[in-house]
Amino acid sequence: MSLQLYRNESLVQLETYETDVDKAEELITAIREKWALMREKGYAGDYPVEILRNGLDKPRVVELFRWTSRQLRDEAREDPEVSALSSKITTLNRLPTPAETFSEVVRGFNRTFPRTGGVELLKGVCSCLLTIPGMVNNYEMSVKNGIVLMHRSPRLDLDNDGGPEMYLKILMHGGETVQGALGPIRVEQNFAKPNDGIVKSNVDGKFDFPATAIWRVSWRIRTSLGSIVTDPDQPLIFGPSTVNHYPPVGTHFYSNTGPVKLVMEGSGKQVGTLTPRELTAFDIVVTKDDEIFADHLNAAPADIFEILKDQLEKKQSQMPEPKAVPATALS
Repeated sequence: MSLQLYRNESLVQLETYETDVDKAEELITAIREKWALMREKGYAGDYPVEILRNGLDKPRVVELFRWTSRQLRDEAREDPEVSALSSKITTLNRLPTPAETFSEVVRGFNRTFPRTGGVELLKGVCSCLLTIPGMVNNYEMSVKNGIVLMHRSPRLDLDNDGGPEMYLKILMHGGETVQGALGPIRVEQNFAKPNDGIVKSNVDGKFDFPATAIWRVSWRIRTSLGSIVTDPDQPLIFGPSTVNHYPPVGTHFYSNTGPVKLVMEGSGKQVGTLTPRELTAFDIVVTKDDEIFADHLNAAPADIFEILKDQLEKKQSQMPEPKAVPATALS
């Protein structure tokens, strides 16, 4: 499955080198020096640089990276300091093959819930309608650079119904945007309220997908007016949505919550309303399996299953009635 995970896929580059055993460490050191310099000057992208090597008599070293932009890629090629390090690497390289440029990123997916818990850092986008009388009315606020740090549980039967689920505990999420009347806006997690999600398998067999998932969040929104929170008694629900793989990169979670009240955090006075619209994860920055079992992070609260049931019933009731097919169409 192909996804546009990076904003500039054509800037992804792979280079392979081959050298002598006694030159391998020197080659790796030169590559590290090059990328330290490239990052200091802003030429290299913010994604991790992967340097791989084998242990053969003719060691091969592979580096995978992303340029920051086409303009900076061209500038780097004219930079004398970068050129000097590149020349040093060339003298150590025994392969004449030129660097390859890739224009597509292909993500691997799980067909079952992971057997081990872990922590994920995702990038995504979240949109809503924001109304504060006298300042904005149904402003389409889109936080495009949002991040979510979450813990995923291992594959468990959390509600004891015989089917597997995966509980997602949000540890931190947020993002920033700018609006003319309100100025800079910072959307953050309201740590005083539950922020989590559940993915429940829809099948009984070898694989766990497709599955149904929802997210439950509450926000603190920092604006020029001060700190505003979404209604403490009404969480924002995104989903239910069908998830066909894990991680759920590319899945759109639409919300039918709202509008909910926006209240000043200090006084509790209502200042407006917020209507959540869509949440989408488009990239996983890093994932790491648990090395120490964290049982408290895997404990799903019972009410999240009640929310999932209510949202599924609500979604079902909103589905249009199927049109009757004339008998002549079947003959």
